[in-house]
Amino acid sequence: MLNAVLLASGMLLGTLAAGTATPPPFERGQDGAAVDGQRIAQPAGKRKQVVAIVPDRTTGRDWGLRYLKDAVRDINRAQPDAVFCVGDLVQGYSRDPAHVIREREDFLAIANRLGVPFYPTPGNHDLVSGKRDGRDRSFADQYRRMFGPLYYAVELELASFVILNTEDGEGRIEPGFSDAQLQWLDATLGALAARNKPIILLFHRPLWDHKPTRWEERVQPMLARHGVDYVIAGHYHALQALPPRDGIPHLLLGTCGGAIDQHPLTGQLQHITFVVIDESGAIEPYHQVAGCTLPVDWMTKEDQDLAYRLKSARDAVRIKGAVADPLGAATQGAVEVTLKNPLDRPVEFAFDRTGGADAWSVTDREDGEEIRRPWVSLTDLDTFNVATTDTASRFEFEFEPAAVKLAAGESRTVRVLARCAAQPAPSEPPPFEIVATYLDGKDRRVPVRLRQRLPLERRITTSPTAGDAAPYSIAVWNWSEYDTADRNATARFLTPDAGADGAAFRIALEVSDSVFSGDAKPSDGKSAIDDPLGDGVRIALGSGAEAREYLITFRDGTQEPVVRALSRDRSRMEPSDGAIDVVLTAGQRAWRLMVTVRTAALPAGTAPGEALPINIGVADNDATYHTQWRWLAPRETPALLTTAP
Repeated sequence: MLNAVLLASGMLLGTLAAGTATPPPFERGQDGAAVDGQRIAQPAGKRKQVVAIVPDRTTGRDWGLRYLKDAVRDINRAQPDAVFCVGDLVQGYSRDPAHVIREREDFLAIANRLGVPFYPTPGNHDLVSGKRDGRDRSFADQYRRMFGPLYYAVELELASFVILNTEDGEGRIEPGFSDAQLQWLDATLGALAARNKPIILLFHRPLWDHKPTRWEERVQPMLARHGVDYVIAGHYHALQALPPRDGIPHLLLGTCGGAIDQHPLTGQLQHITFVVIDESGAIEPYHQVAGCTLPVDWMTKEDQDLAYRLKSARDAVRIKGAVADPLGAATQGAVEVTLKNPLDRPVEFAFDRTGGADAWSVTDREDGEEIRRPWVSLTDLDTFNVATTDTASRFEFEFEPAAVKLAAGESRTVRVLARCAAQPAPSEPPPFEIVATYLDGKDRRVPVRLRQRLPLERRITTSPTAGDAAPYSIAVWNWSEYDTADRNATARFLTPDAGADGAAFRIALEVSDSVFSGDAKPSDGKSAIDDPLGDGVRIALGSGAEAREYLITFRDGTQEPVVRALSRDRSRMEPSDGAIDVVLTAGQRAWRLMVTVRTAALPAGTAPGEALPINIGVADNDATYHTQWRWLAPRETPALLTTAP
């Protein structure tokens, strides 16, 4: 077992006990951290050796730990000679080191149940601190204290494994291999080649896709020269067997608890990879999920690219138009949905009115025979976010037609009719789905779910008091698997107080938030508005060349509001010159913002009483790496605000 006593103070892995899964203790420096570049010799085992490799566990919520627990149970039943991983053992990236220690302890508490040796590999989530400062090595040092070296080699009886650190950017924690690590690798591969056993490289980030690494110049010739036999990595959360380089097979693993959002036949699944090495030096990897095993080419790069191309194509689904919000009156209307097939084969687009979640079963083909796998994928259920999807929406849909089959490259525009009875409050974005299905290279039917939201036309009139004002949700109009589970914020629009000097209107925002987060590293660049490092609010006013946009963030520590304006060329942030006033009230589980928008903030030429295009975005950072924006209205159809007389 991984025999560890891990406290917040960073105590070290314990001494090896007989029969435990821990490899021989790593050599430690005076600071207690493991020394990089070690070679660990493990006693001889079975003549035919099997190792298990655990893929990425991030960017998953705690639900992902159950897949890791399942993997440990499967591994203990299989009893391979050793267990490796390809990094990203924790979510990390937090600005709270104690929080990451707890995540590491959660991982190790499960890994301690292994009945075979476990050799860790560092990933970007394990080493990069929440400060996003490449000079900050505190999380890397924490990893070395709790797990082991950042790079090292392991000699099994029938093979050698080399574990590399892909976040080694010449003294910085950033993608790359330092010259020092490559010098060590060159010497180590030379020594291991003398064993005349297969050599397998394990690391996290597939740096052959990272141009600054200069893989073809600095790395690949070394691997070919020393006769490396296999290269295995992770990071992309999508299983794929890549074409060999210089005869060396390359394999990318999927996830084991990490975030994925599509059907397993897109290469996204929770799995373990096993590698079998026999006495002749032959290497055979295979993949296992609960209830079955899969061959190494179950998902090729060509097939995974089909799913990615379909899901990521910006113009695969385009919605034009909007339907009036049924606030106070019944609504009925239609939008145009243009579907485009970006693949080299036919795709069927079918509409689904539910917008909900379900388990996915897998129908596969092997040796020309159709097989219904004895397991299901719970990805759709795991990633479904009830906080951002109105499962009780009163909207009814009609799709004209309900399904469309498009040839390669073909486009077609269809209509989605929507109607809803009058509602007492503004509606959440009504969900529907489009399921795109195609045949992959193995003649399997692959469904790709493209979640949609019906654009609503919001016409807003200010009210004299917050009690009279309608609560408009700040919602998710474009679905993302990274959205948090917090409830939507609400915005109420108020007529300015009598005598308020220069005030055009006020906005009362209420934001449900588990952690109110300031911006620890404010930037004046455009990234400040696209991806703030703390909670934030964006206010966009007007349209066209005269549009104005403002950003409200909060100073880390004091939570003092800071208001800036996006420059006219949209390249940088500038002081707002008092055009917007902000008053913050921060509670334990929510915060409130009263925003006074002055006439000076409005686009030039805005006439009194004119309907003003407006959109409001709210970002919830929670002191983590990812920031997701939610909006008052779709970006293509901003709300129209009229100040009450």
